[in-house]
Amino acid sequence: MSWENKPTEFIKVIEKDLTQTQKKIVGDTLQGVVMASPVDTGAFRGNHRVSIGSIDSSAITSEKDKGGSGTISKGLQTLIALKPYQTVFISNSLPYGLRLENGWSGQAPQGIYGTTFTYIIQKYGG
Repeated sequence: MSWENKPTEFIKVIEKDLTQTQKKIVGDTLQGVVMASPVDTGAFRGNHRVSIGSIDSSAITSEKDKGGSGTISKGLQTLIALKPYQTVFISNSLPYGLRLENGWSGQAPQGIYGTTFTYIIQKYGG
């Protein structure tokens, strides 16, 4: 008995599908947190970071994005380097981020990350 298709080829297909699904979920999550972010100067929206393998804790108050599309695009570009089984982080290290997450802004009284996480869980059936 011999294999028509090698099992290692099947693994490559599964890993590719897994990575594509992960990119889709991360993209939806990034869009969720960016668009749920309250906007004053656009600094909080502009400081959401997507990183692979470790948290990007950089915070640049002059980096602003009121509309959010630049931040989303930059985050999605990071995902090009994603390989199977890697951990992706979405973070925002501005000092007032925790206050915003805890309802400090009338624009996002329920927070940003927590509400987006709930939406993603509902959407993807986790």
